[in-house]
Amino acid sequence: MQARTVKARIYSIRRGTIGYSRDAIIIVPGVETAIDAAKFINAKVVWRSKTGTEIIGSVLRVWGGKHGQLLVRFRRGLPGQALGDTVDLIL
Repeated sequence: MQARTVKARIYSIRRGTIGYSRDAIIIVPGVETAIDAAKFINAKVVWRSKTGTEIIGSVLRVWGGKHGQLLVRFRRGLPGQALGDTVDLIL
């Protein structure tokens, strides 16, 4: 069985009083509700830099109530250049 990939965009990092550089909020085009976004929980996420470095993470849960955003925790912290960049969501 082949893995299906979907392109998503890194919207922001998780904010709080402590640093959450490993946690990112992503938006999947076409997903507008939390019910649609819940289908992506436990999916793998891969961010690739222009130099070829890969940082792998997984979707933890739906973020933002009813807007369909996803919270992703990466294995390593993301650099600032990753904000607004695209990631591959592997189902």
